[in-house]
Amino acid sequence: MTSPALPAHRLRHALAGAARQLHVVAGVLTSQRCPWCIALMREQLEPRMRASQQPALVVVEMDIDDATPIVMPDGQTMTAAQWGSRLGMTLTPTLAMLDRHARPIRPPLVGYASRDFYAAYLEEQIKGAQLYWQNSKS
Repeated sequence: MTSPALPAHRLRHALAGAARQLHVVAGVLTSQRCPWCIALMREQLEPRMRASQQPALVVVEMDIDDATPIVMPDGQTMTAAQWGSRLGMTLTPTLAMLDRHARPIRPPLVGYASRDFYAAYLEEQIKGAQLYWQNSKS
């Protein structure tokens, strides 16, 4: 089974759907060398994306090992590593619910050392993002 996470080049598309209140968007700073990134995706994010729970969650995987340029909402291009660095996110995994400018709505969740409480923290992030998009002007 393949991951339902979107590749970074789909960021603008995902944010456009969030603006229409179809879902909320999480950007996840990952690395191919990060076992915690794989665990986070498999244990928390993939089950939440596949759930029928509202609001729907779309995850955009921002792989710092991938040098492919990503077109940001403002039209600027940068790599996932540059995006993370610009936002002060340097550790993997880091999850941030994204606003219309691909910036964190709330302080990001950094790391994944314990899955015990992560689901609750994730739902808090999702609800904050839902409020952002409900109150956002087009």
